Amino acid sequence: MSKFDAWITGRKRYQGSTRAALDFFEEEEGTGRIKVNPLAHWGKEDLQDYMLNNRLPRHPLVAKGYPSIGCAPCTSPVKPGEDERAGRWRGQEKTECGIHFTNGTIERAGA
Repeated sequence: MSKFDAWITGRKRYQGSTRAALDFFEEEEGTGRIKVNPLAHWGKEDLQDYMLNNRLPRHPLVAKGYPSIGCAPCTSPVKPGEDERAGRWRGQEKTECGIHFTNGTIERAGA
């Protein structure tokens, strides 16, 4: 990422209390990079309408109990009745993944 001035995310405000005030642009602390969140103000309905109107398929893991999909080590299936993000960082006090690759090696930020 060090070569880039900005990067684009798919984060949305409805995805949790830590994202409730998410804006379109954020300065990434300590890097000078900008995070662009073009879907920040979208609701679930907006996303569903966009997928329907553009004939986009659901991710195949959604049917297997993964309504919120992150990286493999931090994501587990969600049981019926659980919040859709309950399968993210199960049993941990995390709200964001923090896995990044540096020179091909996994680096867990904030773990």
